[in-house]
Order: sequence, then C-alpha cells, then structure tokens
Amino acid sequence: MEAIKQYFETFIKLSEEEWNDFQQCLSKEKIPNQTFILEEGQICDYVAFIHSGMFRFYHLKNGEEKITAFSFAGDFTGNYRSFLSGLPSLHYVESMQESVIYKIHKSNLKELYDKHRNLERIGRLIAENLYMNVANRLDSFHFDTPKQRYEDLRNKNPKYLELIPQYMLASYLGIKPETLSRIRAKK
Repeated sequence: MEAIKQYFETFIKLSEEEWNDFQQCLSKEKIPNQTFILEEGQICDYVAFIHSGMFRFYHLKNGEEKITAFSFAGDFTGNYRSFLSGLPSLHYVESMQESVIYKIHKSNLKELYDKHRNLERIGRLIAENLYMNVANRLDSFHFDTPKQRYEDLRNKNPKYLELIPQYMLASYLGIKPETLSRIRAKK
C-alpha cells in the first residue's frame, strides 16, 4: 500500500487521518494469470491500483481483439467510463500475469470525497491525468503514422516492448502484426 501513498503524494501530501481512512476502504485481491477483473456488460463499480502484475484493456470487434490500453504495477485499472456513468462496460480488463490489486469501491470513494477534501482533489487530479492520456492517444491515431506511434511507445514505455506479445502490441498500435514486424525490421 506504500506505493499508493507515494503515488498520491506526487499530487498532495495526505494527513495521517486521510491516509488511514483511505486504506481502510481498500481490499487486496490476488488475481491469477488470464483472469478477467471486468467483462463486457458488467458495471465497473471500483477503481483498482495495481501493486504487481499487468493488465490489458480491450474490446471485441467482429471477433477480433482490439487492445486499447495496458496497465502495469503503479497504475490504476478498471473502466473509468463505466465507473463514472454506471453503464455497462464495453471492454474487458484481463490480467496478463499473476497480479495483486487493491480495489476501492465507488460508494467508499464517494464517502471519502465527502469527508476529506484532499482525497477529492487527488481524485480530480488523477481523472485529469487520465483524460490527458486518453486525449493524447486519440490525437496520435489522428495525426501520427504507425511508425511514429511505435517510436513514441518505444521512447515513453519501453516496458511494453519487453513484456507484451507482438500481436498485442500491433493491436494496441492499430496495425497488423506484419506491419509491426516491418517497422521493427527498419531499425
């Protein structure tokens, strides 16, 4: 749980009371490899902090997986749109290795927001950060070539290239595996 506290403190330092109230709402879960923590059609009523492991966020289109995000230790995961709207998820969130997460449910988070202004502020700052990541990814698909998207991924997140199978990277980049092979071969 120390990793969560350190992450929060990149935004705001919490008081002992704020941190104690927050951690009392967390539930630790061990997730086996290739296990869904959210499936299409389910409502996401939690946010999860990844202590160890990694997850993929994807949907199916004509029977083909379309990967839109990966999450690693130190990241949050879940379906934030479903969390906010209360609508069923259009995506799956699946572990890619044995993982440990800490979940906090929406009802607990709302109570904490009402009780502690700093926690509400951290929630807002994390949501703003998430929005910027999604907006930048969308812009990349509109303005960058597949080669530029690959180079950007390689520069910003080299761990993706080491841990994720090529066919999943290709899906994430919006290209076919053969195209990714050609891009990599030109290096």
